[in-house]
Amino acid sequence: MRNASPLVRHAARAIARALALTVLAGSVARAQGTLSAQGFGYPGGQLSSRSQAVGGSLAEFDPQSPLNPAALSSPARALVYVQYDPEFRTTAIGGLSSKVTIARFPAFGISARAGQMSFGLSFSSYLDRTWSNTYADTIMVGGTRTPTTVSASSDGGITDVRGAASYAFSDRFIVGLGVHVYPGRNNTAIGRTFQDSTAFGGFSQSGEITYAGTALSLGVIATPVDHLNLSLAARLGGTLDVRQGDSTVLGSARVPNRFGASVAFDGIAGSTFALRWSSEQFSALKGLGSASLPIRDATDIGFGAEVLGPKIGISELAFRAGVRSRDLPFSPSGMPVKELSYSGGLGLPVAQGRGMLDLGLTHAHRTATGADETGWIVSIGLSIKP
Repeated sequence: MRNASPLVRHAARAIARALALTVLAGSVARAQGTLSAQGFGYPGGQLSSRSQAVGGSLAEFDPQSPLNPAALSSPARALVYVQYDPEFRTTAIGGLSSKVTIARFPAFGISARAGQMSFGLSFSSYLDRTWSNTYADTIMVGGTRTPTTVSASSDGGITDVRGAASYAFSDRFIVGLGVHVYPGRNNTAIGRTFQDSTAFGGFSQSGEITYAGTALSLGVIATPVDHLNLSLAARLGGTLDVRQGDSTVLGSARVPNRFGASVAFDGIAGSTFALRWSSEQFSALKGLGSASLPIRDATDIGFGAEVLGPKIGISELAFRAGVRSRDLPFSPSGMPVKELSYSGGLGLPVAQGRGMLDLGLTHAHRTATGADETGWIVSIGLSIKP
């Protein structure tokens, strides 16, 4: 900060302290300019493109959504699965609005089968804390209000790496077990520049934190009567540590427990209707940051349908639609954030049925007191089937 006045240096120290609070406790709405990326990040839900298109309702049955390890024995299992989900977001807070495009690669997975056993390794985005914001500001320098520009950004998040296995006792009863590790990294930066750069030197401050955690998941899929399928899954969280870089431990908490259940009915030829409920205990993360950081447990409810259409080659086209309502765990100033989304999509067989291209579009509306956010999420998933 060469050539900076004492007032400017004081402002720099204040922003540096604010950055430290941002790292530990999550940014305020002004810094992030978003409802969905508060706190430790946006929980996408770890849904595949197919599951997103049906409002998440098939997620507990879906082998490409790494939530229920028993789903690895599903006939829809892929040898390789990759996914791309750009979001086009508009946020309005306090009469001001901002637009941003976020590119996400939320899932990658591989699997194999040996007899009645199936195995899988997946990498999925658990909490995404990628955002940036720039706004005009003024500070007092030598008794004069001086215009400046403040920029703040964060890049990174927490990843769920799961190794899982399932065993099919029969077509009507499958069990699964998953072991999870949670590596993560956030790079946060904040800076201030002056319009008159010859008189005042700009400055910037950056910080990096890393995460490391573990968890165990269990799952069951059963068909008690013809055409009625039930799915139950639970994730039991282990310790989650946050560190400054790769050394000093800043806090410890638990990976949130998650419990999910789905019911699906396929008694109408070519159609599947599903209802899903999930609850995640995000309040277990409170040990990672400030005790005042507002964190809530989150409930996720979805309903959707998948209907088979005309054949393309040897496989059938799939039409999908769904609705989803859920809580977001982190919020600005303690205000609860709700998300309601409507979605639809297609499943297109490719390579003579040896692959599947899943296309989905979701309109998500997030609300909190005094704030409103709309996100259009395009989801593209490609699977290579056995």
